[in-house]
Amino acid sequence: MTGRGRRAGFLLAGLYALAVVTTGLITDHPVRPLFDAIGGSTPYKWVKPPWYVGSTNIKPGPSSTDIAFENGTSPLIGVNSEDAQIILNLPQGALPARDGDTAVRVSFTPLDPKKLAEPPGGMRPDGNAYRVEMTYQPSGQPVGQTATSGNVIMVVPDEAQKMLFSLDGKSWDELPTQMLGDPNTVGSAYNRPGYYLVGTALPEFANPNQEDGKKRVIGIVMVVGALALLLGYVLPTILRRSRAAQAAQAAEAAASTRRNRARRRR
Repeated sequence: MTGRGRRAGFLLAGLYALAVVTTGLITDHPVRPLFDAIGGSTPYKWVKPPWYVGSTNIKPGPSSTDIAFENGTSPLIGVNSEDAQIILNLPQGALPARDGDTAVRVSFTPLDPKKLAEPPGGMRPDGNAYRVEMTYQPSGQPVGQTATSGNVIMVVPDEAQKMLFSLDGKSWDELPTQMLGDPNTVGSAYNRPGYYLVGTALPEFANPNQEDGKKRVIGIVMVVGALALLLGYVLPTILRRSRAAQAAQAAEAAASTRRNRARRRR
């Protein structure tokens, strides 16, 4: 094999090894948890989905509903976020009337709970946090508190423990919490706008492929290092030796030719 052929062979072998490792990293799909249930439920919409949700997530957005006063009194009504993961039920007259205003706008904004305060009591966030706002229309003045209590219902992805409330998202208060039919739907009294979140005592589901991913990265680093050594030292050394051997062979062939010519002259 010529020096050029050996060099091409080493290069192709190294590139092939690198392609094998990187392909394994790129095409690997994380194993998603299996849930012990029959039939399908409505997919939970995450602001920031966990690792096992992947590309199937539909990110929820803010939404609002106007509640018009009827003869100066707010009606019996239920309003919810666009993802239907938080619902307010308000009895008649729950919203105090205000001179010059004809309605109250209820706004829901889903939030990443990890950007807010941590839940108390060793709990972790269960699904999204929601900022609930109420403003009179058309003045835009905030509604500080309801005249009578309604209720708030939240749907979460994991088994719930407590519903939490905060005025500013910097600390949480635990609300009296009721399970409504299943451990993923909970309710509490609603008296004022603010931040709402559900906490769970269940540990976060760990990614079983995370350690494998680290091993693959280490493997790639090792292959790249081996290629650098191959291309930077081993291959040039082989090529130098090959050239030296070829030069020696050429010199020997030239000397042999000279000797043969000398013999013929005699």
